[in-house]
Amino acid sequence: MRDRILAAALRQMNVHGVKFTTADLARELGISKRTIYDCFGSKEDLMEAALDTILTDLRQQIAGVVDDESLDIPARVKALMVLYPKAFGSVSMQVIEDVRRYLPQVWVKFEECFEERWRLLEGIFDEGARQGVLAEVDLVILKRMYMGMIDQLLDFHFLARNNITFNNAMTKAAEILLGGLTAPGCQGSVAKRPHALEKP
Repeated sequence: MRDRILAAALRQMNVHGVKFTTADLARELGISKRTIYDCFGSKEDLMEAALDTILTDLRQQIAGVVDDESLDIPARVKALMVLYPKAFGSVSMQVIEDVRRYLPQVWVKFEECFEERWRLLEGIFDEGARQGVLAEVDLVILKRMYMGMIDQLLDFHFLARNNITFNNAMTKAAEILLGGLTAPGCQGSVAKRPHALEKP
């Protein structure tokens, strides 16, 4: 019953954000509100448990990418960059935006997860540079760019206005970040200059 309630709560959050009601949730499940509160002490406890499940899923996905020996380094970097929550189905950006605005104590956990992912990415960037498959870049600047990219693309209104999902937006942004703007095989003057992020 607990997992059914969590899954239904996330569906409600996808539609209504954090302002969904336990009455609507109980009606969807065909149970009483008392049953919900028997499993979770409050609506806030329920939302935090649902979001913790999402974070657990994200961490499991991250570990799966890191352990996947079939992925080369560039593929592993891209896979880590574009991971998104899949527990209980897709998560709308309205949920993420609401968490950031109304549940700061939970948002801190998301930020910690982002930091964990970045530390893994740093290790992969270093290994890629050693192997010569990735350019050696200033990781402080790259992190700022990556985190800024996430922050900008988490804009629910931007995604809705451009009819694009967060996952698709992140995939396109990661492709630009990894591939750059120079066309394959181009030998123009821009391509001959040192990479803008290379260390001196």
